[in-house]
Amino acid sequence: MKLLWHGQWMETPGYEVPDVGVLINVSVSVPLFRLDNASGRQTRSPRRKVAVFLFTDGLRRTARKARTKREEPRYTGDFHTCVVLGRAISSGRQVAALASRVPACSQQLVVHRDLVVEVAAGFSTGHLVQTATVLAAHMQLLTRLCRQAFLYSAMDPPQELVTLFANALRCPQGPSSSSASETGALRPPDADDAPADTVLWLKPASAAAGMPVAVLGAGDYARTEIVPALQRAGLSLYAVANRDPQIAATVGRRFGFIVAATDSERAIAELPPPGLVVVATAHDSHAQLTCSALKAGHRVFLEKPPAVTPEDVHQLAAAMRSYPGSVEIGFNRRYHPLIRSVRSRLQRERGPTTISCVVKELSFEPDHWYFWPNQGTRVTGNLCHWIDLAVYLIEGSPLPVAVALSPRVPGSEPGSDEERVFTVTFEDGSLLTILATTRGDDIRGVQEQLDIRRGRVSVTIDDLWKLRIRSGGIERYARTAFRDKAHAAMYQEGLRRIADGEPSVYPVRDMVIVSAVQVTASDLVRSDAGLAALPEWLALA
Repeated sequence: MKLLWHGQWMETPGYEVPDVGVLINVSVSVPLFRLDNASGRQTRSPRRKVAVFLFTDGLRRTARKARTKREEPRYTGDFHTCVVLGRAISSGRQVAALASRVPACSQQLVVHRDLVVEVAAGFSTGHLVQTATVLAAHMQLLTRLCRQAFLYSAMDPPQELVTLFANALRCPQGPSSSSASETGALRPPDADDAPADTVLWLKPASAAAGMPVAVLGAGDYARTEIVPALQRAGLSLYAVANRDPQIAATVGRRFGFIVAATDSERAIAELPPPGLVVVATAHDSHAQLTCSALKAGHRVFLEKPPAVTPEDVHQLAAAMRSYPGSVEIGFNRRYHPLIRSVRSRLQRERGPTTISCVVKELSFEPDHWYFWPNQGTRVTGNLCHWIDLAVYLIEGSPLPVAVALSPRVPGSEPGSDEERVFTVTFEDGSLLTILATTRGDDIRGVQEQLDIRRGRVSVTIDDLWKLRIRSGGIERYARTAFRDKAHAAMYQEGLRRIADGEPSVYPVRDMVIVSAVQVTASDLVRSDAGLAALPEWLALA
């Protein structure tokens, strides 16, 4: 399939079609506007940020982050909202569609079914341009509502948008024969009527020395952390998958993958067993893709969070026990040298543990995928890190018994997960509190301050960088040279175990406990309740 990206036609895999999508063979596309900041992440003072990161993170990491920011437009910087005319491949009927977060033009597009309308055979390019003109009069509304594709978020397009598009199509249509009536219209190269294959072979498969690997999800983290770690470990980059065809194809070509795909299940199927599957997709797909990879005979490196729903936890726990030692879960803080030092010191003490975490979170646009209903709130997407850290540090891995949530800030929306305090009580008397806030200085990005106490020892860790241990009235200090979240160390250790045929080390019990707390906390956010006991399925631990 060919699509237009940054003014160039590029060969990509075809779109995967979700249940709510309609695959359209496009005859003409009229871009209405380009999406600004399609990544959804807010950034300010970039020059000052670079200067600060040179001090806190060092030259190498800062250069990598800066390079990533410069390269991001290659992957997400040419998304548009378009009106398109073509034929629905499933029915063969002519349709018009309002497509958001898509290339300016493509041979085929997948659009949410609520924004696809059957039109008469006489509906022409001129009529489509006139429809675009009507819609352009509502640009402010379109800009607000059309930043998502509505295909993967579990959210239907707002009725206001559906009605606006239907009314635009019903507006009186004038003559459509003049060349002026086609102003702004783009036509893709002719394509077959059949759906384009969701797998694109970039080069012939060949025997490679390293274990073949499929990377599912080719976002910023995969490009900057995962793929370089795989290369350093000597693995063979075989398949890469991403829902956006241009991302899958661009990443595949840049790093030398053999296969680029939009369908992660197909990428798993194409990977020669036994291989390694790295799951770094949207959170709601983690458990299912892990199970598919295990059944296909592969090892799995599963990025956090391992699960979003109770059904995910049941499915994943059963799979991890059926394939023991085959799933590593990517909670990177367990691999940090300061965290390991603290764990060793705490093991010399007895009694319950009290852990307090203050987490400065990133600011996202309201339409960022972190806020999609099927992603489990920011508790699932980010605060799971500190839930897992508590489970790792508390002696004996006691079961949690209750989760409490502070009231919403006055004036905030129901279901808001910002500026809230989460408290987890454990059966041995241990206590975890997490304050998540977007307030305060944000130049250093995500920041964390940890206070950990057990017995007669008190520990503070500032931003995974500086450590203070106080015991017997004496303070001892340690630090790493620069801030480091231990992603590289995590992949180095995990990939070494996989290469040496050793079992993965993340316990099923911990996965269930962390997921139970995170699911319960997310339910509290959605319901605005203040306290909940842990679910009965915690017994899976």
